Amino acid sequence: MESADNSRRSTTAEMWGKFKSLGGPRHIIDGAAPAVGFLIGYATANAKIGVLIALAVACAIAGFRLVRGDSARVVLTAVAVVVVFSLFVGITGEGRGFYLPDLLICAVGTVAFGASLLVGRPLSHWACTRIGLEPAESAARPTRIMLHRKVTFAWFVFWALHLVVMVPLYIADKVVVLGTVALVFGKPALVVMLAGTWLWVRRSLTSEELEGVK
Repeated sequence: MESADNSRRSTTAEMWGKFKSLGGPRHIIDGAAPAVGFLIGYATANAKIGVLIALAVACAIAGFRLVRGDSARVVLTAVAVVVVFSLFVGITGEGRGFYLPDLLICAVGTVAFGASLLVGRPLSHWACTRIGLEPAESAARPTRIMLHRKVTFAWFVFWALHLVVMVPLYIADKVVVLGTVALVFGKPALVVMLAGTWLWVRRSLTSEELEGVK
């Protein structure tokens, strides 16, 4: 019993460590703050005010990150994302347009992971070897392919669940509810999913294979 408890604590600690190494807490704050600003502006005034607040918050965070010495490329990319989301409000002429890029990303993710399963080439298998999460020579084994079918299916469900929840809200033009859901289903859920995938794949490797990717 004590061994099982220690194992769970070890897994939790490792998961939290990876979450932090991926910049989880920072990404949650940086991603959520402009979105919250948009929601406040939209709910109290209109979509245009919401966009202005979102952009102002994104620029303020960017300035703070740059002063602290964060990568200019990463910081500017974060601002660019908010700009793109804001542009969709202008393109559609509706507040819900702010969340259209989210839906497009989810649709692409669902199709990509689902199609890779159908053709028998799980996308997570390619991604993990590409970024060096596991050695390419061991990744070709049937047992690894089987594992990545499960990992890829988990990602397929992850993206599809976004669509199942968010598309009806988008169609119904429930902008505030849609925005609230997007705050949870956005960067926070994505960073947790990435950390969970890392832990899942790494724990399935042998000690020799782990040495090969260090």
